[in-house]
Amino acid sequence: MDRPDNQERLVTMHQMLFEMARGNFNSRIPLSSYDDELETLVVLINMVAEEMKESIFHSGFINTHSTHEFITQTTLILDENYCIKSFTPEIIPFLGYSENELIHQPLATIITTTSLEHIQKLLDVGVSLPTIVAVDFTTKASLSVTVSCSVGKLINRSEIILNLVTPVKPDLYYPMVSESENEKQIKTRKVDAFLIQKLYDYILAHLEEPLPSLQLLARKFGTNEHKLKDGFRHFFKTSIYKFYSHARLKRAYFMIEHTAIPLKNISVMNGFNNYPNFSKSFKKYFGFSPYELKRNEVDFTPPEEV
Repeated sequence: MDRPDNQERLVTMHQMLFEMARGNFNSRIPLSSYDDELETLVVLINMVAEEMKESIFHSGFINTHSTHEFITQTTLILDENYCIKSFTPEIIPFLGYSENELIHQPLATIITTTSLEHIQKLLDVGVSLPTIVAVDFTTKASLSVTVSCSVGKLINRSEIILNLVTPVKPDLYYPMVSESENEKQIKTRKVDAFLIQKLYDYILAHLEEPLPSLQLLARKFGTNEHKLKDGFRHFFKTSIYKFYSHARLKRAYFMIEHTAIPLKNISVMNGFNNYPNFSKSFKKYFGFSPYELKRNEVDFTPPEEV
């Protein structure tokens, strides 16, 4: 803690926490080459910032610390009873509703009562149209989004037009599909490579021991079970338990092939409770039993000194 570089790291962490306190969750602390408690805290702070950013800011909310690259014009067409007759596709990702959930529905479904009364009042008194008003929209997730809207009417028609400008993230694609199809889409979240690397190293260093539960592993590495499980699968394309099991069997294979250690001892050295379980797992993975593997142990004779 007394090293100058550690003091600098502490200052950086304090600055990051202050940024988070004022609502900036886009900053990240660069990882160092150290493997100590401070580095673990850095990883945890970065993870909290990422989680907060994903939880608070969604499509439709403006983060004052970052700028959306694209602004989308969105239009709603209403009938004289303020029911939705039509709309542009951009309204779907903005509010989170599907096409069938919006068409022919009352405008009150997606805006607050106060905003609806304001719009009705403007149209009733016959103000000069179009008029710009602030409208409080309500998303499907029950989140409120205030957007400036232009309220107007078509010439010689009874339809009401609402034009609004919504921010859209450039890396998102929202096809006009039903909600059930949307639920089937898998969204991969960003994971912390440093954290998963530590888990990978831990597993390989403890193959002779039973694998702790996911809950205990998450507690050990200071994260949650979901992030640990999804992060490992993202990098290694397999589950934590399968990786652990296959790594044990691969190490046992190497030991059988290159040493004269008895098979029962090898099974114990690789964390198996008994030889039958080891033999069954080995055969299932490699297609043959441990005793069928040819042993190529070579007696090592040290060279004579000259």
